[in-house]
Amino acid sequence: MDTTAERQVRLEGVERVLKMSQERIKIAMIIPKLLEHPEKLKSVLTGTCYEEVLEPIDSMIRHLGKQTGRSKLPHDHNTMRIVDFFLVNHSIHRFFPHLKHSLNDRDQQLLAAFHFLLESAHVHLHRSSRSEITKERKLHAIFHQNVDIQKKIKELKASLAFQKVIGKWKTAAKGIYLMKVEEDLANKKWQNNVAIQNEIEKCNRTMRSYHKGSMDRQKELEEELSQAQETYEKMTKKNLDEEHELRSEKNKLLLQLQSMLKKYDTSVGEKMRENLVAQDQFLEAKKILDDFMVVFKQEERVYRNIVVKREEEERRIQQQKLVVFMMNRAAAKIQKYWRKWKKEQRKKKRQGKGKGKKSK
Repeated sequence: MDTTAERQVRLEGVERVLKMSQERIKIAMIIPKLLEHPEKLKSVLTGTCYEEVLEPIDSMIRHLGKQTGRSKLPHDHNTMRIVDFFLVNHSIHRFFPHLKHSLNDRDQQLLAAFHFLLESAHVHLHRSSRSEITKERKLHAIFHQNVDIQKKIKELKASLAFQKVIGKWKTAAKGIYLMKVEEDLANKKWQNNVAIQNEIEKCNRTMRSYHKGSMDRQKELEEELSQAQETYEKMTKKNLDEEHELRSEKNKLLLQLQSMLKKYDTSVGEKMRENLVAQDQFLEAKKILDDFMVVFKQEERVYRNIVVKREEEERRIQQQKLVVFMMNRAAAKIQKYWRKWKKEQRKKKRQGKGKGKKSK
């Protein structure tokens, strides 16, 4: 066996020992939980190659009087035998995956640390010179990249400082511009105040002139009002005189109206009597008319029956004549087209014979 094969065998032995230690740690962590529920343990291991441990467990439970717990397990040969069996047959923990998930945080951290230890050992044990050289090259490339990045950082810092200086200059320029704008605003504000003051004085002068004009207009309106009151009083007096005259005339007209109403009542009474007589005459004439209408309707019904029958007979005769005319016309058209078609057929036959003779 050469050196490389011997080294590979040793590495596999070390890795196998580490994996066995990890499995034994897993089973050691769940042994107390398994012994807390012996009935469940018995139901799972019965019929497997691990059921020989059930008899020592039963004897231990009988010895403890069916009391389970980590602090109450006896430190005798039987207990050590059970523990050794579980440690030797560490694959039993695969029958109870839920117990591994129910471990506390400390146990979970221990398992994770051992798993990390196993992976690290696998990586260190199986590394080769070629892989180490490759890693060194990668580290060297990363170092150069880091140097380039540091140079870029320095350049960015210098650029940032330059940008800060430019920003300060821009801020100063903005401050100067703002001061100029503020001065312009102050100047415009002063000009606006002067213009507003001038407008106020102008408005005051205009209001004084309007006030003076309104006072003069008010005096004129007062004079017109006094004149209108005098005119109103005169018209009121005149209207009262006219009203007195109209009332007297109204009384006269009312007397005339009453006399005319009396005459109207007498004439209306006579007209009503005449109307009653006329209504009686109308009723008699209406009765005569109703009797006449009964006879007239009977005669009209007979007349209409005769006229309708005659019109239907004439319509039927006209329809028959029209059908005969249409049939004769259609037959003539058909005969005309038939003669034309026969004539064309004869003409085509003659033309066909003439062509046959020429071809010969």
